[in-house]
Amino acid sequence: MYRFLSDLRGLVSFGIVLGAIFLSSSVFAEELIDADRALKEIFPGEGSWEQQEVVLSEEQIHLLEKIAAISFDYEKPGKTMLYILKGEDRVLGYAFEDTVLGKWGPIHYVVGINDAGEVLRVIVLDYQEIRGRPVAKRRFLRQYEGKTAHDPVRLREDIDGISGATISSRSLTDGIRKIINIFELKRDDL
Repeated sequence: MYRFLSDLRGLVSFGIVLGAIFLSSSVFAEELIDADRALKEIFPGEGSWEQQEVVLSEEQIHLLEKIAAISFDYEKPGKTMLYILKGEDRVLGYAFEDTVLGKWGPIHYVVGINDAGEVLRVIVLDYQEIRGRPVAKRRFLRQYEGKTAHDPVRLREDIDGISGATISSRSLTDGIRKIINIFELKRDDL
């Protein structure tokens, strides 16, 4: 009987720990802004948005992995959402919506890019981070502004990481490097 109670106590303890882990991963998910509001912050002027999915071929994926030194997400390799802001007679800007994996979960973000391929602004839409929360702060994201496919866009080179959030900092930096290289590769097709 004593052994049964001991085993039962162990199972209950395990269940409590497992429940705490499950709840903690949900508790820290935070939506900061929706994509529509983020697009209006990046491009506050008038115009109409056209949305399309950018799909890369296997060849393009391998090329980007080589030139940008990144690897593609296993869930949706070679796919990202593109928004094109059009004025009356020209394209006013581009925005890519993408997700990278931080230490604790996904970091969902938008990157605004001008015709020259320069990052105008990065906005984190939502994330599931505990220690990596500063990656969503403007003071960190401002570092990406003006970056192009010709810049390194690498942690500890031209991007300063966040102490205690290195994995999240690196993931977001790699994601933005991927996006600006996708733009460079596909710009003539957009």
